[in-house]
Amino acid sequence: MNGQHVSKYRVSIGGFILIVLFAGCSSSSNPPSNPPSSLPTGTYYYQVRTSNIRLLDTTTGEYVLWLRFATDTAYTKSIPLTYWTVNHDSIIFQGTVKLIHSADSVVYAALAIEPRTVGNTPSSIVIAGRYSDGMDSLTVANGIGDYANAQVSVIFTTKSGDTSRAKSEFYLMRFSNGVASASASNFHVPPSGWTYSLWVLDSNFYPQHKFFYGSFTDPAGPDSDPSSDEYPFPGGFKTAALNDAGGRIEITVDPTFAVTGNKPAAPSPFVILWTPLQRFLYFNESLPLENVWNSSKPTGLLKLWR
Repeated sequence: MNGQHVSKYRVSIGGFILIVLFAGCSSSSNPPSNPPSSLPTGTYYYQVRTSNIRLLDTTTGEYVLWLRFATDTAYTKSIPLTYWTVNHDSIIFQGTVKLIHSADSVVYAALAIEPRTVGNTPSSIVIAGRYSDGMDSLTVANGIGDYANAQVSVIFTTKSGDTSRAKSEFYLMRFSNGVASASASNFHVPPSGWTYSLWVLDSNFYPQHKFFYGSFTDPAGPDSDPSSDEYPFPGGFKTAALNDAGGRIEITVDPTFAVTGNKPAAPSPFVILWTPLQRFLYFNESLPLENVWNSSKPTGLLKLWR
């Protein structure tokens, strides 16, 4: 940035890179010092101003703006968002784009996460909306979905005769008269391109310890990695102890392509529920997860102009 020093700290999360700013703001590159006074025919400026959206590691994925025109039945124009500035929790993507139709013929716009090779249709739409009068308010209602009503608790339990194993094993379930059942409610099936993921994160270590417990679309059934599960619900056993006060359990919503193979590096930025872990955990103890979606859901505003 021109004349301004900015300190950054890079943290890897789920293949994503979060840039934590200690002062000022940053940008992906220096903007042109002398912007053109006029644009070629068919070329427009664009700006996508977002909140609660973090930067991605471009080796594993990228943000792409998709446009749908009045003459089309689907999104047809993709614009990789390679220039950005960030300030606090706001990221602004901007640049120029050449359109085969006028901007007035754009009817829908979407911000999506795409793998390194972008296909012909959006993979995982984060936010989207109807475009009119040169502006478009992008929301989760037309993209990643709304999870504000989701509720769940975890139980630390095991079928092993050694009940201390429950300090390393948990599930999204409850017991009623000795019968196990799902503890989740108001979990709708995520939109196409998205899935739920279950994580344990421990910030007492550097780099942060991250344990993936599988992905799922239905919390009343098994997760994508049931090899260590004794119950048919998301969760399972790992050798790492869970009674660390610096740890937490998170449920995130992730691009499906990012968790394929059950080996994602870390969770996505989109956290739905979480709970801190505690030093003392007991056999069959339950903990409720707090829903944080309303304070963390992404939003955006698109502008096209000449």
